[in-house]
Amino acid sequence: MSPDSEAERQSNTFIKTFENFRFPLFLFLLTILTYGIFSLRLGFYLDDWYIILFKQKFGPEGFWLYFSEDRPLESLPYVIFFSIFNDSPVLWALFALFMRWIFGVVFWMVLNHFFPSQRKLWIWSVVIFTVFPGFKFHNFSIMFSIFYTFFSCHLLSFLGMGKAIDNRGKPKNFWLWTLLSMIFVVIGIVPVEYYVGVELFRPILLWIIHARTYPRQPRKVIKWIILDWLPYLLVLITFLGFRISQRNAYSYEISLLDKIKATPLSALAVIVKNAVLSLTDGLFMSWFDAARVAKHEIIVTRNYPFMILLFVSLIFLSAGLLYLLKNEKIKQQFENHSWILMLSGVLLSSVSLIPFYAGGFEVSVDFPWNRFFLAMLPGISLFTAGALDYFLRTDKIKILFLTVLGVLAIGSHFMVGTEFIQQWNRQVDLMQQLSWRAPALKNGTTLMTADSTIAKYFSGSALTGPVNLIYDPLNTEEKYNFFVVLMDSNQADAIPKLETINDFSLTLRSIEFIGNTESILTYLLPEKGCLQVLSDGIVPDVSGLQFDHKNWQALARASNLDLILTKPDQPVSLPVRYFGEENTQQWCYFYEKADLARQSGDWQGVIEHYQEAQLQGFSPINGSEYRILVEAWLKSGIADNPNTLKEQLSLQYPDIGDNWCTVTKELLSSDNLPQNDRAILTNLNIQEGCSN
Repeated sequence: MSPDSEAERQSNTFIKTFENFRFPLFLFLLTILTYGIFSLRLGFYLDDWYIILFKQKFGPEGFWLYFSEDRPLESLPYVIFFSIFNDSPVLWALFALFMRWIFGVVFWMVLNHFFPSQRKLWIWSVVIFTVFPGFKFHNFSIMFSIFYTFFSCHLLSFLGMGKAIDNRGKPKNFWLWTLLSMIFVVIGIVPVEYYVGVELFRPILLWIIHARTYPRQPRKVIKWIILDWLPYLLVLITFLGFRISQRNAYSYEISLLDKIKATPLSALAVIVKNAVLSLTDGLFMSWFDAARVAKHEIIVTRNYPFMILLFVSLIFLSAGLLYLLKNEKIKQQFENHSWILMLSGVLLSSVSLIPFYAGGFEVSVDFPWNRFFLAMLPGISLFTAGALDYFLRTDKIKILFLTVLGVLAIGSHFMVGTEFIQQWNRQVDLMQQLSWRAPALKNGTTLMTADSTIAKYFSGSALTGPVNLIYDPLNTEEKYNFFVVLMDSNQADAIPKLETINDFSLTLRSIEFIGNTESILTYLLPEKGCLQVLSDGIVPDVSGLQFDHKNWQALARASNLDLILTKPDQPVSLPVRYFGEENTQQWCYFYEKADLARQSGDWQGVIEHYQEAQLQGFSPINGSEYRILVEAWLKSGIADNPNTLKEQLSLQYPDIGDNWCTVTKELLSSDNLPQNDRAILTNLNIQEGCSN
């Protein structure tokens, strides 16, 4: 072979390899553009936090205990992947990004295997599958990287089924592919029930395949549907039989069965109504919401990073799609009836809803119910691609619309990522300030709060994770020594009346916490300002409080400052691997240290912390944060009348002048204010003309 021929052969091999991998490469870049911008800055949220806590307490093997009460087979991937990624937020975020890409590639492989002449349609479908804006849980990196893995395995079972059908004439290969596919089905539906509904689309897919192979031979079509479906049907029936028989042992019971048994017609009517709403949200409203986000960020807030991203996305998608599709000729296997693809998408989306309705869950664009859109992704993408092909006439117009949808979706995910970053940073602030204010806590402490500005992504159970990691990092016992309760959530149902002395029990993933109403520490982190540990019935007069004032007051009275060890041998510090380096160059650091000095009765220390903060250019963020300074002046005897107090403090801290009413109101509400101080503050309150 001549050198020129060898070079030509190698060149042709490279070109063919590139042609085979150019769409996966495009999809990889699209996945990064959609989900990867914030990957290196994300932390842990909701369930991920107490997953991390379990790993810290028991190692990877602890997940057998974590999932012991339900979904026991879900333990295995956690054991495997935590042995690899440990508890690194960055590694888990990158793994989630990788699995999101693999998820899309597998879906693309499945579509191309069964309908190879529709490559252009499948490019459209997988682009939509990847960027769909309705599913907003990607940044829960641990939980949903595992869910991507399960769903990818389930989709691979369809690919394996196709391979088995192709090898029907080779019994050994046929049964090998069938066995492998059955294993993938088990991995896909048994650990987590999310994708059981998708499995019901398998006979519909088999009908499409065999009807194409045996046109006008209905008996033969039915025969092969039954034979090819039977192995997977046996797996499905076995799992459903087990799941239904053991439904009371699972955290998520199958409540639908009881409803249908009690009022069958009414229950079915509700199911149909909810299905229509869920389909409307998934197929249409998710896109309209993405458009509303874009309109708001461009016109109202003039978000320039957002607009730059949209521009980059527009260039990338339009250029990439034109390049990918210029040589892809559609041979209309559906005979120009793309409505069949739309119908298939609706059917697939509909059956995917079944496990969620069975558990009594909602499926909608609203948080947290949009997480269930993950199971609807195949159906939504097929419907949308079919709609583009059916309603739009030329390829250029179709690519234009697909590009617009993709740009809107990428913009929506960017804003979701921005919100995650903001919530993470706010949670870091909470943990830093809590560690400064409470350098150590007594075991058995229940941290209570309400009106949490981070409750969307950090529930009380979720915050229990980092609190135990910070205050009890060496505890490997099957118990929690600390628990966080949001009193404006359903957690409050487990708490007895605070006015009486009672034990109470809280359970998180099979492990118990025993608390007592005398071991409560109440804190408030306002929208603007520093964390405040409450006591003496004082409720900070800050904006954004929705929880009833009387309930806040009860929490402030129940708060026991003695649970805080003011001078521990080893003050806690935040794990750098989760929270990064501590930032003490801020007002809240000095405020928390001043409040800690107040607890110890070190009134001169309170004043000195305020003075040091002022020297470094820091000042209170809200009026409530002047309260302990005023209290320190009163306790130190620096001012013995309202005029002196006002004049001297206003001279040193001019901004206090607009906040006297806030300060006097809060201090006068104290259950432990000395009579002399009360008289001074009452007179000052009157002088300032404060309303009651």
